Amino acid sequence: MEFEMPQYNFNEKPPSSSKLPLIILVARLITIVCIVVSIIVLRSNKVTLDNGVKLEYDYYNSYRYMFAIMVAGIIYNTLITFGIIATAAGASLGATLDLQKVVYTENNSKIDDFLGLMYIPNAFLVAAFVSSGISSVLSSLSLHKSE
Repeated sequence: MEFEMPQYNFNEKPPSSSKLPLIILVARLITIVCIVVSIIVLRSNKVTLDNGVKLEYDYYNSYRYMFAIMVAGIIYNTLITFGIIATAAGASLGATLDLQKVVYTENNSKIDDFLGLMYIPNAFLVAAFVSSGISSVLSSLSLHKSE
């Protein structure tokens, strides 16, 4: 019994692989990075008013909801978070816009600074929403092609 070495055609090109999995991975990484940046800005945005009261994100329900969704988005970065991230972005943006309409009697500049900075996590959350949507659509297309 003789053993023959397999013959390879070295001129043959390997089958082209799809770039779709790489694009999906990049979209998911962008989602996670945007959410992490949003969490950092949200958690670090603190203002102490003249009467000693500390104004933080957890003082407002919409911002607490936004924080919880961002944590869930990092843990469970799939199709389900796409819709949930959209609701958190909408709730936090709506809260920021509504709170800026209120006329405060004192500490106006500090409250304005706090609320002005809240647009940053909102913007990153919207970016996470978009990249999560791209990832979801491409994952669906990839699943459809494999069947």
